Amino acid sequence: MNYQFIRDQQGSPVAEFNMGSETFSQWFTQELSTDHHKIEAIFKAIQELKSQQIKEFVLQGNEINLLLDPDEVEVRSKILDIQAPDELPEGTQLYDQESISGCGLEDFIRVLQSWSDFVSGN
Repeated sequence: MNYQFIRDQQGSPVAEFNMGSETFSQWFTQELSTDHHKIEAIFKAIQELKSQQIKEFVLQGNEINLLLDPDEVEVRSKILDIQAPDELPEGTQLYDQESISGCGLEDFIRVLQSWSDFVSGN
């Protein structure tokens, strides 16, 4: 998973992930941003997952949800939870590649730590 963190013209942090991981870009930039309380809550949940205190963790966002389990991480746009009309022509598939992304837990931990350091100015 390739990514970079930059600051926009207003100085706000922006995450840019490669194609196939675009939803992580939105999640880090818009849902997580500089919210240190959320960042700490996620690190705490990761420790609870690793020590098997919990089996999964879900962080509801405004537009994108974060789902963690002991092995994988998924960020998923809430738009995917809207039921498609039954009248769609047979064989029609909804495009969702920019609405869902995933990675392994260890990769996510590294990215989250990098993001935390970036938004803290470290």
